[in-house]
Amino acid sequence: MKKNLFSLIAFSLLILSTASATVVTYTPDNTIVFRNPERGYTEELSYKVSDSHPNVVKGNVSSSWGATEQRSLAVVLYNFNYFKDKDLSNKVLAGFDEDMAELRTYGLKCVLRFAYTESESDKVDATPEWVKRHLEQLKPHLAANADVIYVMEAGFVGVWGEWYYTANYGNESQHMNNKRRQVIQSLFENAPEDRFVLFRYSMLKTEYFNDQTPLSAAEGFSGTMRARWGCHNDAFLNNWGNDGTYASDDLSDDPAVRAYVAQETLFVPNGGETNVESNSLAEKVYTKAPAEMAEYHWSFCGRSYATQVTSRWRSSGIFDTLNVHMGYRYNLIDAQFSDNAAPAGKMNVTIRVRNDGYAPMYNDRYVYLVLKNGNKSYNLPLTADPRRWLPNGAKSVINEQVIIPADVPEGTYHLYLYLPDKYSTIADNPRYAVRLANTGVWDESTGMNDLGATVSISASAPLDPGELPEVVALSETRSIPSSLPNKIVEDGVLYILMPDGARCTMTGTKIK
Repeated sequence: MKKNLFSLIAFSLLILSTASATVVTYTPDNTIVFRNPERGYTEELSYKVSDSHPNVVKGNVSSSWGATEQRSLAVVLYNFNYFKDKDLSNKVLAGFDEDMAELRTYGLKCVLRFAYTESESDKVDATPEWVKRHLEQLKPHLAANADVIYVMEAGFVGVWGEWYYTANYGNESQHMNNKRRQVIQSLFENAPEDRFVLFRYSMLKTEYFNDQTPLSAAEGFSGTMRARWGCHNDAFLNNWGNDGTYASDDLSDDPAVRAYVAQETLFVPNGGETNVESNSLAEKVYTKAPAEMAEYHWSFCGRSYATQVTSRWRSSGIFDTLNVHMGYRYNLIDAQFSDNAAPAGKMNVTIRVRNDGYAPMYNDRYVYLVLKNGNKSYNLPLTADPRRWLPNGAKSVINEQVIIPADVPEGTYHLYLYLPDKYSTIADNPRYAVRLANTGVWDESTGMNDLGATVSISASAPLDPGELPEVVALSETRSIPSSLPNKIVEDGVLYILMPDGARCTMTGTKIK
């Protein structure tokens, strides 16, 4: 075979084993809008909280958010205008806990932000000392409710907590100074350790660390301060580098900054809202949204503001396109499972997954292969990390051996893939589990995805099904004539020809 044919970066796998196995292929669902945790359109809820009105969320969400509108996120903004120079009250802190409980009731999470003013005529925010004090008060409440906090936005500084129009921190929005450093240190000391903190301007990160190198795969998701520092863009598609998002100063759109954000957002979340209020600009830029969200890996976006753009998205159909692809959208391609396994024995599992979303998943999550027979259910943990399943059509492989528990009774078990939340408070809630984008796999009552296969558990089955195939990440997927045999051996690799749209594609695994 020639190696100069059509080339794509791809993962490959061999659906072949010395032991008996079941092979399943799946049908992707590329159009339907459905809710999934930690992604999609948002609605902002904000209020100037006080002892007489300590709540922002309570009473303002309903079951329609998830059931009808397919939303899983709210932007929740607490305005501490009455507390700029004094402690937060116990009633306000209790109101925060009540709000987080309300999110839990409806299967929602929040993009969380705090600010001291929401008026450009009142630019007075709190000093770094008072920000630190408020964060110290909030710390146990943030930790207790981290399960329903998707991300924190840096907040606190400037009008709307957007680090601009500020009395205390200077109006060079993208740039660092000592007072801003103090707030940043307080944020990372008091935010939940497993949650990202998003900043309005990407240049703040490069200046804070004095390093313009974006995160690598090695540091991504490592839990360091750099790895937890993300970005949000509340001027999506506007002029002047999206109002400073991609600017090295207040006016310019800098390609180097754009490249930095594009790489960073493979490992840290990105989202926000558009603020385009000019009808002429809205008409000019609205079609750019899918490509821009894909390049900068958007996970969430305001569904209403600014209506000049969001209304245009709706009338053109782009609104639903964005809703389908925003964040992660994992779908099964094909899979192979051992037909039989013994209690306390091993079972081979090989699953190919494609992410058709604009972004990966960012918060850590369990992945289980579930064995289910009637009311008996066994969750077998996989080591796969869905945060590493890259976006925009990239393919990834789960290729593992799982151990069957010794106490599993003999019988035939149906197989499911289950991605629940890591927090025990919501792990059993199916509204917080991940739905895969395939037809006929989702079980809404359990939050599990039906793999369309069974395994027979029997003491007579071999304890070891043999080694897993060595999955080779080939540098190319080659289009080949469909008249060729469906199996070819070349350079020690067995290739199996598999249909891929209008062409046949070679994928392969090294022969042991």
